Amino acid sequence: SVELISVPTTYPRFVQGETIFSWYSTEGRAQTADRWGGRVRRVDGEVLGLGRGSINVTAVRETDAGLYRCLVLFPNRTPPARNNGTYYRLEVDGGNLIVTPPMNVTVLETERAELECLPKDPQSAVEWYRQGALLNQLPELAARSEVAANGSLVVRVTTSSDPGEYECRVSSPDGHIQSASAFLDVHYKAKVVYSPKERHFPFGKPASLDCHFSANPPLTNLRWEKDGFLFDPYNVQGVFYSRNGSLLFNQVDETHEGVYSCTPYNALGTEGPSAGVRVRVQRPPAFAARPLPLYVARLGATLSLPCKVAVYQHNDPPLLRWTRKDGSSLPDGRHSVDEGNLTVVDVAEEDRGVYVCTVSNEAASVSVETELLVENVPPRAPYNLTAAPSNDSIHLTWVPGHNGLDVDYNVWYRERTVSEWRTMKILTRGLTEATLVGLRPATEYELRVLSQDLIGDGLFSKPIFVRTFGSEFNEKSEYAPVAAVTESSGTVPLEGEELEVSVRLIDEGALVRWARDVEDDTGCTLRWYLDQGAPRLLATLRTHEDYALVREVEEGARYRARVECASGARGGAGLAVPQYARLRGAALGCAGGAVLLGAAALLLYACRHRLCAR
Repeated sequence: SVELISVPTTYPRFVQGETIFSWYSTEGRAQTADRWGGRVRRVDGEVLGLGRGSINVTAVRETDAGLYRCLVLFPNRTPPARNNGTYYRLEVDGGNLIVTPPMNVTVLETERAELECLPKDPQSAVEWYRQGALLNQLPELAARSEVAANGSLVVRVTTSSDPGEYECRVSSPDGHIQSASAFLDVHYKAKVVYSPKERHFPFGKPASLDCHFSANPPLTNLRWEKDGFLFDPYNVQGVFYSRNGSLLFNQVDETHEGVYSCTPYNALGTEGPSAGVRVRVQRPPAFAARPLPLYVARLGATLSLPCKVAVYQHNDPPLLRWTRKDGSSLPDGRHSVDEGNLTVVDVAEEDRGVYVCTVSNEAASVSVETELLVENVPPRAPYNLTAAPSNDSIHLTWVPGHNGLDVDYNVWYRERTVSEWRTMKILTRGLTEATLVGLRPATEYELRVLSQDLIGDGLFSKPIFVRTFGSEFNEKSEYAPVAAVTESSGTVPLEGEELEVSVRLIDEGALVRWARDVEDDTGCTLRWYLDQGAPRLLATLRTHEDYALVREVEEGARYRARVECASGARGGAGLAVPQYARLRGAALGCAGGAVLLGAAALLLYACRHRLCAR
């Protein structure tokens, strides 16, 4: 109860008549016998379900075995003691290898420290560890310490770096191991452990000046000096103390320049002030030109991102550097920095992202961000559409807008008189031909080709108008002239050739194509002959592609193409160009005859009308 707690009583512990631990209930401070120091403490008996006079004993030794008594005394009463108390017997079991384990030790710096560890068997081996590391592996500490003959660890001269847990590990001759540990604490005066020679503060911005110290017992006071005079932040506007003793400057200006030093104190005193730290006030860097928040560039284009630094007098020029916000490197081999401006050539898809321009000096660092977006470029439209019609189908080929390896195609077609389109998707990527089946004979169709890639749809090709043949059409002609609105074709393959060659008539001339092994990248030579009587060479072209365009084409002429590749493959094909002028003359003659017939019919009608009137 509260009344009992207010009565000055003492709870001593006796072992064989020796008082080892006692305390006053009102003060709570305990007194411990010397050889029990650090091993006995009070416990909260009410929480553990024990009495209020319970104690805890650690690092039990064999010599601790014996009879104990808990006795309640009343110093201000007569008699001070009554016939009370409880007896306990402590038995220390087991074949302990350590008779006297180490106990916690506290010493002053430079003093001698000894941690006991007495083995039961003198033949046992004793090893010491600090924070889990063998003492022999710590050269600096091993040079100042030794293991005594009785197993104790003796540190001849302690330093502020020695505190920690030390473990004594005893190994018996039969291979058994037992360990015990204790803590070594070294007290020393407060001292400065690091002091920079110079600090740069950014003008107009907050800053802090730290005092790097070490103290055990803990710090009790910290004093600052500026230019040799006491510096009290409480008397300087805009300067404050932090909890760890650092100086906090709310807004730096030129009045804060000077030489600062700090002196830490604890209960033992101080080792002295720090070396002087010169504080210089410098204006932070600024941008004279900065990039826009967003840039959009096309694939393969060249882009320049501006970033220029403003230069102040009496200040060293700041350092400028470009980085990417995601940590990746700048385009390798495709970027350059000139007077702060970042230039990226041949912009690629992987260049998209956020770029950061950072300028820094001794006072501060400032940065600006800009984002680069790469414009999606759709695939170019196919061209040179060529059609080979039959009664109920049309075989369509085209030239891709680029290499065509990563492009899909869709063929759009409809009857000329119908507004509804139908589509046919080419399932094989990169294929540049298709056959439309199920068409109506003797019907004119409009065809277009649409290219697509991962970015999206490209542009439609120019339309081509093709008419399917009627049932009376004969497809066995050696030279079959074909004409369409945008492109024409007519080929005659030559027999007995190794290389399949085709020649088609288009608006720009004659397109010669040949099929060869996909792994064959050797060059090929095209020879273009006029095939009228004796063949006459008109042109010679050399290329690494599988096609070539010949522009020397005349109406009514017949030509022959010969292709020879460096791999040894060769082939040829012929072309008969229709006589468009003759066709136009026949058409004009027919039209004139139709006009004369119409005039004669009108004249006969007029004469008959007059005769009937009479």
